[in-house]
Amino acid sequence: MLRIIPVVQGGTLGSCPHASRPMNLSRILFLTVTFPFVVLPADPLLSAPASATSSAQPALAKLALGDVLARTSERNPELLALGLGRQVADGRVDQAGLRPNPTLSLALEDFGGTGQKRGADAMEVTVQASQLIERGDKSGRRVVFAEREREVTQASFLLRRSEVLASSANAFAKVVAQKARLSLAGEQLALATEMLASANRRFQVSAASASEVARAQAAQASAQAEFRRAQASAASALSALAVSWGGTAAEIGEIKAELRMPEAPPSLDHFQSALAVSGNPRLGLLSTIISGQRAALELETARGVADITLGAGVRRLNEGPATAFVVGFSMPLTFRDDNSGNIRAAHAQVRSAEQSLRAAETEQRAALAAAHAEMVAAHALASALRREALPAAEEASVSVRSAFERGRLPLIDVLDARRALIAIRREISDAEFAYATALVRAEALTGVSFTETKALFDGP
Repeated sequence: MLRIIPVVQGGTLGSCPHASRPMNLSRILFLTVTFPFVVLPADPLLSAPASATSSAQPALAKLALGDVLARTSERNPELLALGLGRQVADGRVDQAGLRPNPTLSLALEDFGGTGQKRGADAMEVTVQASQLIERGDKSGRRVVFAEREREVTQASFLLRRSEVLASSANAFAKVVAQKARLSLAGEQLALATEMLASANRRFQVSAASASEVARAQAAQASAQAEFRRAQASAASALSALAVSWGGTAAEIGEIKAELRMPEAPPSLDHFQSALAVSGNPRLGLLSTIISGQRAALELETARGVADITLGAGVRRLNEGPATAFVVGFSMPLTFRDDNSGNIRAAHAQVRSAEQSLRAAETEQRAALAAAHAEMVAAHALASALRREALPAAEEASVSVRSAFERGRLPLIDVLDARRALIAIRREISDAEFAYATALVRAEALTGVSFTETKALFDGP
């Protein structure tokens, strides 16, 4: 449904003296009659240029926060790329369990020389197969290390997934907030247009001055500019939301979500309990890194154990002629390089990872407490404004409007009272948006699936 609102357009009336009203009245009436129309959509958030919607895909009937998170989890390009890391890790686990290949060698000796060794008459041919025998359970420890690396890859994916979903939830909250701001801007524009029409009517019956009409024109122009800014911000928020799953704003058909503040914010103990059960994604990653570093230490220790190579083959002797078996054994002497440097480095990496985990635990607890404190403050501010400031501002706006209609107050008082009311409603919207973003941050820290945030944005 569309609303058609008249907007007065034309020259400046403030320069016309009140005493000269009769000779300027025809110009004012002409400006009043020849106005353009401003078309406001029933839902201003969804207004978009025709070029943006002409090639749009079939729009969704409704888009709730759960839908946004599901689409982001399934279609986000970055998450799709990171998901392939599991296949990489699986391949490395399979490779780590393979044994060394045997070696086949062929040796030709005593040919192409001088004297009795001239030509190939005295040539000896040796064919030998050899096999490297790993000691120290290197193969098993390589597999364990590769498995720990696979766990690190998965934990890294879960952490990044949590960050992407948190960003998507914040983008959704911003869309809802911009929708509320756009609605307020539309109300302000409608009021300014109505006041301008009223000022024109009063002027025609000599009940208002030209300067009052000029002030109404200025208020209407300012409200229209603010409405256009709100439209641009709402369109930008929709585009940012669609980017979460690699889409466009044209895919979003309707957003019916409405932010519903609870009577009281969840307690800090609630989030700490969830943290103990679900675990923080960053702490989970650091824990798997510690396991990986310990597996690396065990592997480096195993590499300090020398391997042996066994070989066996046959040799063809031209003297006789005769054939004989050949057996070989080799092992490096590790009195120079026993891998001790790498072992010390692996020990240090384990200690470093453990210290990083302790530091991260402190940091995440502090971040959770800060997010909860922001939630409590935003909830208190929004509740106080709704309980005390909003009713008073609404009453004042109605009272001033009634006095204006009876001719007891000027138009500027009506506009000021309405601006004050809309400013309070905007402060409430900002406080609720701050509450939502703090809640998203708290749930992202605890590793849960944004249950509280989804409940916060349940549509009507």
